[in-house]
Amino acid sequence: MPKRIGRAEFEVSDLEVRALLKGVMANCPKSREQIAEELTVRLRRKTPITKDMLDDQVGCSEGKARAKFPAAWVAAFCEITGNDELQRLLLSPRQNALLALGECELAAQLSKEKLVDGARGASGKSSR
Repeated sequence: MPKRIGRAEFEVSDLEVRALLKGVMANCPKSREQIAEELTVRLRRKTPITKDMLDDQVGCSEGKARAKFPAAWVAAFCEITGNDELQRLLLSPRQNALLALGECELAAQLSKEKLVDGARGASGKSSR
């Protein structure tokens, strides 16, 4: 997550969002055209979302008004790209802490289950 200096912890700049969007789309196996098509379907839009619209979200041209990434697109974008960094960037510090706690708890439970399953498997093999 980008480090925030000299601002409130909950404040996210447009540049941070643009940089993150650009990176996520660059690392996604889907093309921007595919992402745009899937967003259109997922969001049930009558007017299609286009590659050009996505390009406008990450563009930094000074002569043109900068488009803002709509909040209503965030969850669908993250699902489509398989990357939840944008959602995480937009969480408050409290929400991020709760998410981290939940992830730690889930990892601990999964690890415990794996140990129990491993022990069951090992005890079954030794009784044969």
